[in-house]
Amino acid sequence: MKMTKKAMPISKALTEVWEWKEEVYKDINNMSFEEKQKYFEKGLSDAVKLLKGKLKANPDGSYSIIKQS
Repeated sequence: MKMTKKAMPISKALTEVWEWKEEVYKDINNMSFEEKQKYFEKGLSDAVKLLKGKLKANPDGSYSIIKQS
């Protein structure tokens, strides 16, 4: 007897993340390293503005967006 697995439903949030990932891939697919760097720096800057926050450098070289109240 052959058993089949039932696929779990995919959430709307996960579907949106996959769509965003695909859009970013299409945007940067043929860019040079420098162009990709500018693309992601602009995205970071836009996110900071959207969240009305401030960018903080972490000791490990990463960054955090700190919300200003």
